[in-house]
Amino acid sequence: MGEDGKRKTRRGKRGGDAKKQKDIEASTETVLPASLTAPSTEYTAPPMDSGDSLFYFDTGSKDENTMNVDKEDKISPASYGLVNPDLQSYLKNCETMLDDPKFESIEDRIIFVNNVYEEMKGFELQLTTDHEGSRILEKLFRISSEYQIRRFFSLMREDTIRLVIHRFSSHTIQTLLLLSAVALERGVHGETSDLAAGAEIEGEDEVRTKMPTFEELLLELVNTLTPQWAFLMANEYASHILRVLLLVLAGNPIEDQSNPKNSIKSKRSAKYVEDRNGEPINHPSLSIQRKIPDSLTEALDQLLKTTDSSINDLVARGFTTSRVGSP
Repeated sequence: MGEDGKRKTRRGKRGGDAKKQKDIEASTETVLPASLTAPSTEYTAPPMDSGDSLFYFDTGSKDENTMNVDKEDKISPASYGLVNPDLQSYLKNCETMLDDPKFESIEDRIIFVNNVYEEMKGFELQLTTDHEGSRILEKLFRISSEYQIRRFFSLMREDTIRLVIHRFSSHTIQTLLLLSAVALERGVHGETSDLAAGAEIEGEDEVRTKMPTFEELLLELVNTLTPQWAFLMANEYASHILRVLLLVLAGNPIEDQSNPKNSIKSKRSAKYVEDRNGEPINHPSLSIQRKIPDSLTEALDQLLKTTDSSINDLVARGFTTSRVGSP
Protein backbone atom coordinates (compact mmCIF):
# COMPACT_ATOMS: atom_id res chain seq x y z
CA MET A 1 0.00 0.00 0.00
CA GLY A 2 1.36 3.37 -0.97
CA GLU A 3 1.89 6.32 1.30
CA ASP A 4 -1.30 8.03 -0.01
CA GLY A 5 -3.33 4.92 0.73
CA LYS A 6 -2.04 4.81 4.31
CA ARG A 7 -2.96 8.45 4.84
CA LYS A 8 -6.50 7.87 3.54
CA THR A 9 -6.86 4.85 5.79
CA ARG A 10 -5.69 6.78 8.85
CA ARG A 11 -8.03 9.67 8.06
CA GLY A 12 -10.89 7.22 7.65
CA LYS A 13 -10.17 5.66 11.03
CA ARG A 14 -10.10 9.03 12.76
CA GLY A 15 -13.45 9.90 11.16
CA GLY A 16 -14.87 6.56 12.23
CA ASP A 17 -13.64 7.02 15.80
CA ALA A 18 -15.21 10.47 15.98
CA LYS A 19 -18.52 9.15 14.70
CA LYS A 20 -18.40 6.30 17.22
CA GLN A 21 -17.72 8.79 20.04
CA LYS A 22 -20.73 10.94 19.00
CA ASP A 23 -22.94 7.84 18.97
CA ILE A 24 -21.79 6.95 22.48
CA GLU A 25 -22.49 10.47 23.74
CA ALA A 26 -25.93 10.51 22.12
CA SER A 27 -26.82 7.14 23.64
CA THR A 28 -25.86 8.30 27.13
CA GLU A 29 -27.89 11.52 27.00
CA THR A 30 -30.32 11.74 29.90
CA VAL A 31 -33.93 11.99 28.80
CA LEU A 32 -36.22 13.36 31.48
CA PRO A 33 -39.71 11.90 31.88
CA ALA A 34 -42.54 14.05 30.52
CA SER A 35 -43.82 14.52 34.07
CA LEU A 36 -40.63 16.40 34.93
CA THR A 37 -40.49 18.58 31.83
CA ALA A 38 -44.04 19.93 31.95
CA PRO A 39 -46.56 20.63 34.70
CA SER A 40 -48.97 17.80 35.37
CA THR A 41 -51.87 20.24 35.29
CA GLU A 42 -50.90 21.80 31.96
CA TYR A 43 -53.88 22.72 29.81
CA THR A 44 -53.57 23.59 26.15
CA ALA A 45 -56.67 25.05 24.54
CA PRO A 46 -57.56 24.02 20.99
CA PRO A 47 -56.61 26.49 18.23
CA MET A 48 -59.26 29.00 17.24
CA ASP A 49 -61.43 28.24 14.25
CA SER A 50 -60.42 31.60 12.77
CA GLY A 51 -56.94 30.26 12.15
CA ASP A 52 -55.07 32.26 14.79
CA SER A 53 -51.67 30.72 15.30
CA LEU A 54 -50.33 29.64 18.66
CA PHE A 55 -48.10 32.01 20.57
CA TYR A 56 -44.95 30.55 22.10
CA PHE A 57 -42.76 31.61 24.97
CA ASP A 58 -39.05 31.24 24.27
CA THR A 59 -38.07 29.26 27.35
CA GLY A 60 -34.79 28.10 25.85
CA SER A 61 -33.03 31.43 26.29
CA LYS A 62 -34.25 32.38 29.75
CA ASP A 63 -31.72 33.55 32.28
CA GLU A 64 -31.71 35.76 35.33
CA ASN A 65 -31.78 38.89 33.16
CA THR A 66 -34.92 38.02 31.23
CA MET A 67 -38.60 38.26 32.09
CA ASN A 68 -39.88 35.33 34.10
CA VAL A 69 -42.66 33.37 32.47
CA ASP A 70 -44.96 30.62 33.61
CA LYS A 71 -43.79 27.05 33.44
CA GLU A 72 -45.98 26.53 30.41
CA ASP A 73 -43.96 26.94 27.21
CA LYS A 74 -47.01 27.40 25.01
CA ILE A 75 -50.12 29.55 25.23
CA SER A 76 -53.01 29.97 22.82
CA PRO A 77 -55.84 32.52 22.60
CA ALA A 78 -58.95 31.71 24.60
CA SER A 79 -61.45 29.40 22.93
CA TYR A 80 -64.81 28.44 24.43
CA GLY A 81 -66.65 27.07 21.42
CA LEU A 82 -69.51 28.48 19.38
CA VAL A 83 -72.19 30.72 20.85
CA ASN A 84 -75.67 29.29 21.17
CA PRO A 85 -77.63 30.39 18.05
CA ASP A 86 -80.67 31.42 20.12
CA LEU A 87 -78.56 33.64 22.36
CA GLN A 88 -76.79 35.09 19.36
CA SER A 89 -80.11 35.90 17.69
CA TYR A 90 -81.42 37.53 20.88
CA LEU A 91 -78.34 39.74 21.21
CA LYS A 92 -78.48 40.79 17.56
CA ASN A 93 -82.07 41.93 18.12
CA CYS A 94 -80.91 43.90 21.17
CA GLU A 95 -78.15 45.53 19.15
CA THR A 96 -80.66 47.78 17.39
CA MET A 97 -81.58 49.30 20.74
CA LEU A 98 -77.90 49.57 21.73
CA ASP A 99 -77.07 51.45 18.54
CA ASP A 100 -79.68 54.08 19.35
CA PRO A 101 -80.33 53.82 23.11
CA LYS A 102 -83.31 56.15 23.45
CA PHE A 103 -85.37 54.97 26.38
CA GLU A 104 -88.54 56.60 27.66
CA SER A 105 -87.18 56.60 31.19
CA ILE A 106 -84.11 55.57 33.18
CA GLU A 107 -86.14 52.71 34.63
CA ASP A 108 -86.77 51.33 31.13
CA ARG A 109 -83.07 51.54 30.45
CA ILE A 110 -82.24 49.69 33.66
CA ILE A 111 -84.74 46.93 32.92
CA PHE A 112 -83.43 46.49 29.37
CA VAL A 113 -79.78 46.29 30.44
CA ASN A 114 -80.54 43.90 33.31
CA ASN A 115 -82.50 41.61 31.01
CA VAL A 116 -79.57 41.42 28.57
CA TYR A 117 -77.12 40.54 31.34
CA GLU A 118 -79.54 37.94 32.70
CA GLU A 119 -79.91 36.25 29.31
CA MET A 120 -76.16 35.91 28.77
CA LYS A 121 -75.29 34.82 32.32
CA GLY A 122 -72.81 31.96 32.23
CA PHE A 123 -71.76 32.71 28.65
CA GLU A 124 -69.93 35.99 29.23
CA LEU A 125 -66.41 34.81 28.41
CA GLN A 126 -67.64 32.86 25.40
CA LEU A 127 -69.25 36.01 24.02
CA THR A 128 -66.03 38.02 24.35
CA THR A 129 -64.32 35.64 21.91
CA ASP A 130 -67.14 35.74 19.38
CA HIS A 131 -66.98 38.29 16.56
CA GLU A 132 -70.57 39.53 16.87
CA GLY A 133 -70.84 38.86 20.59
CA SER A 134 -67.83 41.00 21.50
CA ARG A 135 -69.14 43.85 19.35
CA ILE A 136 -72.49 43.82 21.16
CA LEU A 137 -70.79 43.61 24.55
CA GLU A 138 -68.77 46.76 23.89
CA LYS A 139 -71.98 48.62 23.06
CA LEU A 140 -73.72 47.21 26.13
CA PHE A 141 -70.91 48.36 28.44
CA ARG A 142 -71.53 51.98 27.43
CA ILE A 143 -74.99 52.02 29.00
CA SER A 144 -74.20 49.67 31.90
CA SER A 145 -73.84 50.66 35.53
CA GLU A 146 -70.46 50.64 37.25
CA TYR A 147 -71.47 47.57 39.23
CA GLN A 148 -72.26 45.65 36.04
CA ILE A 149 -68.95 46.69 34.47
CA ARG A 150 -67.02 45.62 37.57
CA ARG A 151 -68.84 42.29 37.61
CA PHE A 152 -67.94 41.60 33.98
CA PHE A 153 -64.35 42.75 34.52
CA SER A 154 -64.02 40.40 37.48
CA LEU A 155 -65.25 37.43 35.40
CA MET A 156 -62.40 37.93 32.94
CA ARG A 157 -59.85 37.35 35.72
CA GLU A 158 -60.38 33.61 35.28
CA ASP A 159 -58.45 33.51 31.99
CA THR A 160 -56.79 36.90 31.64
CA ILE A 161 -53.70 36.13 29.54
CA ARG A 162 -55.53 34.02 26.98
CA LEU A 163 -58.25 36.68 26.66
CA VAL A 164 -55.71 39.47 26.28
CA ILE A 165 -54.12 37.82 23.24
CA HIS A 166 -57.44 37.04 21.57
CA ARG A 167 -58.32 39.07 18.47
CA PHE A 168 -61.85 39.92 19.71
CA SER A 169 -61.76 39.78 23.51
CA SER A 170 -58.71 42.07 23.56
CA HIS A 171 -60.91 44.89 22.24
CA THR A 172 -63.51 44.09 24.90
CA ILE A 173 -60.84 44.43 27.59
CA GLN A 174 -59.64 47.73 26.12
CA THR A 175 -63.18 49.12 26.36
CA LEU A 176 -63.39 47.98 29.99
CA LEU A 177 -60.09 49.75 30.72
CA LEU A 178 -61.33 53.03 29.24
CA LEU A 179 -64.56 52.83 31.22
CA SER A 180 -62.54 52.01 34.35
CA ALA A 181 -60.50 55.17 33.85
CA VAL A 182 -63.74 57.19 33.64
CA ALA A 183 -65.10 55.49 36.77
CA LEU A 184 -61.87 56.12 38.72
CA GLU A 185 -62.09 59.80 37.89
CA ARG A 186 -65.68 59.88 39.15
CA GLY A 187 -64.69 58.03 42.30
CA VAL A 188 -61.96 60.55 43.14
CA HIS A 189 -64.61 63.27 43.10
CA GLY A 190 -67.07 61.18 45.12
CA GLU A 191 -69.38 60.54 42.18
CA THR A 192 -70.80 57.40 40.62
CA SER A 193 -72.29 56.45 37.25
CA ASP A 194 -75.49 58.00 35.91
CA LEU A 195 -77.31 54.88 37.11
CA ALA A 196 -77.81 55.12 40.85
CA ALA A 197 -75.91 52.63 42.97
CA GLY A 198 -78.03 49.57 43.58
CA ALA A 199 -80.39 50.44 40.72
CA GLU A 200 -79.96 47.04 39.10
CA ILE A 201 -83.07 44.95 39.46
CA GLU A 202 -82.10 41.61 41.00
CA GLY A 203 -84.05 38.37 41.10
CA GLU A 204 -86.30 37.79 44.09
CA ASP A 205 -83.98 35.25 45.68
CA GLU A 206 -80.73 36.73 44.42
CA VAL A 207 -78.35 38.53 46.75
CA ARG A 208 -76.19 41.20 45.21
CA THR A 209 -72.60 39.97 45.33
CA LYS A 210 -69.89 42.31 46.54
CA MET A 211 -67.58 43.04 43.61
CA PRO A 212 -63.96 44.25 43.64
CA THR A 213 -63.52 47.97 43.13
CA PHE A 214 -62.04 49.33 39.89
CA GLU A 215 -58.85 50.03 41.81
CA GLU A 216 -58.62 46.43 42.99
CA LEU A 217 -59.39 45.07 39.52
CA LEU A 218 -56.65 47.18 37.93
CA LEU A 219 -54.10 46.19 40.56
CA GLU A 220 -54.86 42.51 40.02
CA LEU A 221 -54.63 42.98 36.25
CA VAL A 222 -51.16 44.55 36.61
CA ASN A 223 -50.00 41.67 38.82
CA THR A 224 -51.25 39.14 36.26
CA LEU A 225 -49.72 40.82 33.21
CA THR A 226 -46.34 41.84 34.67
CA PRO A 227 -44.63 38.40 34.48
CA GLN A 228 -45.67 38.11 30.80
CA TRP A 229 -45.02 41.75 29.86
CA ALA A 230 -42.28 41.15 27.27
CA PHE A 231 -44.31 38.44 25.55
CA LEU A 232 -47.44 40.64 25.49
CA MET A 233 -45.52 43.64 24.12
CA ALA A 234 -44.77 41.62 21.00
CA ASN A 235 -48.32 40.36 20.58
CA GLU A 236 -50.40 42.28 18.04
CA TYR A 237 -53.62 41.97 20.05
CA ALA A 238 -52.24 42.50 23.56
CA SER A 239 -49.92 45.43 22.85
CA HIS A 240 -52.68 48.03 22.59
CA ILE A 241 -54.06 46.87 25.95
CA LEU A 242 -50.66 47.47 27.57
CA ARG A 243 -50.50 51.00 26.13
CA VAL A 244 -53.95 51.90 27.45
CA LEU A 245 -53.21 50.30 30.83
CA LEU A 246 -50.04 52.38 31.27
CA LEU A 247 -51.97 55.60 30.62
CA VAL A 248 -54.76 54.57 32.99
CA LEU A 249 -52.25 53.81 35.76
CA ALA A 250 -50.44 57.10 35.20
CA GLY A 251 -53.62 59.16 34.95
CA ASN A 252 -52.33 60.64 31.70
CA PRO A 253 -54.70 61.86 28.97
CA ILE A 254 -55.86 59.12 26.64
CA GLU A 255 -56.03 60.69 23.22
CA ASP A 256 -59.23 61.26 21.27
CA GLN A 257 -60.42 57.75 20.41
CA SER A 258 -62.10 59.00 17.22
CA ASN A 259 -58.81 60.33 15.84
CA PRO A 260 -57.45 57.81 13.30
CA LYS A 261 -53.91 59.03 14.04
CA ASN A 262 -54.33 58.26 17.72
CA SER A 263 -51.11 56.60 18.90
CA ILE A 264 -53.10 54.37 21.22
CA LYS A 265 -55.31 53.06 18.46
CA SER A 266 -53.46 51.30 15.66
CA LYS A 267 -54.67 51.46 12.05
CA ARG A 268 -55.91 47.89 12.46
CA SER A 269 -57.81 48.84 15.63
CA ALA A 270 -59.33 51.97 14.08
CA LYS A 271 -60.54 49.97 11.07
CA TYR A 272 -61.84 47.29 13.43
CA VAL A 273 -64.09 49.83 15.21
CA GLU A 274 -65.25 51.30 11.92
CA ASP A 275 -66.11 47.91 10.43
CA ARG A 276 -68.07 46.95 13.54
CA ASN A 277 -70.15 50.14 13.45
CA GLY A 278 -68.73 51.03 16.84
CA GLU A 279 -68.57 54.45 18.45
CA PRO A 280 -65.40 55.57 20.26
CA ILE A 281 -65.49 56.36 23.94
CA ASN A 282 -65.00 60.12 24.08
CA HIS A 283 -65.68 60.92 27.71
CA PRO A 284 -64.20 64.31 28.72
CA SER A 285 -62.17 62.76 31.56
CA LEU A 286 -60.16 60.68 29.08
CA SER A 287 -58.63 63.76 27.42
CA ILE A 288 -57.35 65.39 30.63
CA GLN A 289 -54.84 64.59 33.35
CA ARG A 290 -56.75 62.47 35.86
CA LYS A 291 -56.32 62.00 39.60
CA ILE A 292 -55.70 58.40 40.51
CA PRO A 293 -55.30 56.45 43.78
CA ASP A 294 -51.79 56.24 45.23
CA SER A 295 -51.87 52.44 44.96
CA LEU A 296 -52.00 52.66 41.15
CA THR A 297 -49.01 55.02 41.08
CA GLU A 298 -47.06 52.57 43.22
CA ALA A 299 -48.12 49.66 40.98
CA LEU A 300 -46.93 51.55 37.89
CA ASP A 301 -43.55 52.31 39.50
CA GLN A 302 -43.10 48.66 40.45
CA LEU A 303 -44.11 47.52 36.96
CA LEU A 304 -41.56 49.81 35.30
CA LYS A 305 -38.79 48.72 37.67
CA THR A 306 -39.55 45.04 37.14
CA THR A 307 -39.72 45.40 33.37
CA ASP A 308 -36.54 47.48 33.21
CA SER A 309 -34.54 44.97 35.24
CA SER A 310 -36.00 41.88 33.58
CA ILE A 311 -35.71 42.62 29.86
CA ASN A 312 -32.15 42.19 28.65
CA ASP A 313 -30.46 44.56 26.18
CA LEU A 314 -30.89 42.25 23.22
CA VAL A 315 -34.66 41.98 23.71
CA ALA A 316 -34.96 45.72 24.34
CA ARG A 317 -33.16 46.54 21.09
CA GLY A 318 -35.44 44.15 19.27
CA PHE A 319 -38.52 46.03 20.48
CA THR A 320 -37.22 49.32 19.06
CA THR A 321 -37.60 47.95 15.53
CA SER A 322 -40.71 45.87 16.18
CA ARG A 323 -43.84 47.00 14.36
CA VAL A 324 -45.93 45.86 17.32
CA GLY A 325 -43.66 46.41 20.32
CA SER A 326 -42.06 49.76 19.46
CA PRO A 327 -45.15 51.95 20.13
